[in-house]
Amino acid sequence: MTTSFEQLLEILSDEAQPLPLSDLAELSDLDTDRTAQFSDIWEHLSNERRRTLIIELGRQAEQQITLIFEPINRLAISDPDAEVRKVAINNLWECEDPRLVSPFLAVLTRDPASEVRAAAAKALGLFVWLGEIEQLVKELLSQIEQGLITALVQDPDEEVRRRSLESLGFSSRSEVPALIDQAYNSGDEALIQSALLAMGRSVSDQWGPQVLTKLYNPAPFIRLEAARAAGELELRESIESLIDLLNDVNEQVCAAAIWSLGQLGGEDAADALLLLLDSAEGEHLIELIEEALDHLAFVDNTRNFLLIDVDDPEDFSF
Repeated sequence: MTTSFEQLLEILSDEAQPLPLSDLAELSDLDTDRTAQFSDIWEHLSNERRRTLIIELGRQAEQQITLIFEPINRLAISDPDAEVRKVAINNLWECEDPRLVSPFLAVLTRDPASEVRAAAAKALGLFVWLGEIEQLVKELLSQIEQGLITALVQDPDEEVRRRSLESLGFSSRSEVPALIDQAYNSGDEALIQSALLAMGRSVSDQWGPQVLTKLYNPAPFIRLEAARAAGELELRESIESLIDLLNDVNEQVCAAAIWSLGQLGGEDAADALLLLLDSAEGEHLIELIEEALDHLAFVDNTRNFLLIDVDDPEDFSF
């Protein structure tokens, strides 16, 4: 029997009952009236109940793209519990509504919990990117960038500073390269990791030498970000090093190398990936390699098309 919205609210209110996981789709895409009804019961739930529910809504939305729990996640941004606030912000990672910028900036500036401020700093990266592709008004982009720069310079928590730098990686603002360079040369491994991520997001070939230098770093998470940045920056001179990283003892580094070789293309990259595919074990690894090979083929075909001399009719003969 299908549970109605009103029945679902009654069940949620009764904390002696487990969450009705199969019925939570009733909370998808709530209109204003239903959001108000939900809010009335939400504020009376225990912290544990609210945490469990907001986490489950995020999980279901990730598994079923038709489920939209944005009204509930927006409501939860101002929840009294820090864990709920953090999860709610993370759940909104795909939402491009510029009306989220103001509450996210408010969290970044004033939230007492560092993990919540870090979540807001990370979430604002999407809006920096939208501003860079002119899908956001310049004034709003400027506010976001200034908020992130202030957090990077002033926030006492390292994770907040790191997430702010990573989000600023999308920005073409003049101050950003110096901030990335400062983090890269800080000697702090975590900051170097964030600097490499920001370099990749910048899509600027000015960072090529710095990225190449870190491909053989002793720290696996630095090798990981360097490997991924090499693909994002289309550093074809990194192909030989990335092929070496296919044998890295760290699986995540290997996965990043696979992805980047798929981005870069070329015969050497294709041969290395095909050789790895022959010996690969595990469904996830095989799928990762096959996706990289598919993208590699697309990249190479695109390059070949661009080399066609449009003045030569023989180039179009079959």
